[in-house]
Amino acid sequence: MKVGRTAIIIVAALSLSGCLNPFAPVEGDVGAQVWSDQSRVGGLLNNFALAYDYRDSLRYADCLDEAFVFHYYDVENGHFDSWYRDTDLKATGGMFRAFSRIDLEWNSIPAEVEEFNLPDSTYSFIVRFNLTLGSEVPLMGYANFAVHKGDDGRFRILVWRDTF
Repeated sequence: MKVGRTAIIIVAALSLSGCLNPFAPVEGDVGAQVWSDQSRVGGLLNNFALAYDYRDSLRYADCLDEAFVFHYYDVENGHFDSWYRDTDLKATGGMFRAFSRIDLEWNSIPAEVEEFNLPDSTYSFIVRFNLTLGSEVPLMGYANFAVHKGDDGRFRILVWRDTF
């Protein structure tokens, strides 16, 4: 009788604990305190830089509007070119995989840019950045952004003109 009761207790304990995984992540977004809500342009820029720093392609994609366009100068062919969101996500994902360290820093974002938060609005501004890929010397340049605050109250990038 005593063995039977012990076996039942062990089986019950194992079956109840079988649903728990002590190595599973905590429910919810563990890093939520790091990410901003993007209700201000400053929050969008924070998330954009963190997505680069953490090489987080999902967070990066959330910073881009569905109608996103990236404009850049094609040095090899000597002219300006552009691509759309899908191409940018593939190219940026490749960059995230190619480098073990990525560091994006914005330089001196004016307070009026950082705090801009008008609903249903499009806002254009230029921000200076330093981008370090791997152990290379930082690339310095300017990003000319047009951002839009949609119905969900979050800013996303519509247009990015890269100017080095």
